[in-house]
Amino acid sequence: MGSQLVTLMLERCAEAIEQVILPNLTETFAAEQARYVAFLLRAMAPTVEERSQGLREENEGMRELLRSVVEALHREKALSQNAVRTRLIERLSEGLEKAEVEPPDVGEQNRILKGALVETIRGLDALTGDLPAETMSSLRQQIRVALRQQLDNFAARRQAWMNPP
Repeated sequence: MGSQLVTLMLERCAEAIEQVILPNLTETFAAEQARYVAFLLRAMAPTVEERSQGLREENEGMRELLRSVVEALHREKALSQNAVRTRLIERLSEGLEKAEVEPPDVGEQNRILKGALVETIRGLDALTGDLPAETMSSLRQQIRVALRQQLDNFAARRQAWMNPP
């Protein structure tokens, strides 16, 4: 389900509680709890969209990295018969296509792309002796940058959740 739809649903649920349920509650405790639930729903709504935006940015960074790895592996003509290289290119291409085609959910895309990133790390480890040192160094640096971005995004989301504005 898209993040904008989830945000809208949370807002509408809060509205329904405030406009339909609250007026029909006679007990003070029940009314206070309903108000609190409506408040929580409204507080959560913006974080859903913010999280989705962060994941979209993270996903785009991973897509760029994975495409870069595929291009670098294609350039290594000397490895054209290498089964590990060929399989890695296939797996990464499949992961990129699957992330583009199948899940409309940004979180599911993120999961697929992270899986492809893990495949990349394993595949490059298997190719360490076969790839030129310069190529391997460049690809590993790009992976470190992508992983750092993921960690920074994760930490920022946790920080925002623990310390709301």
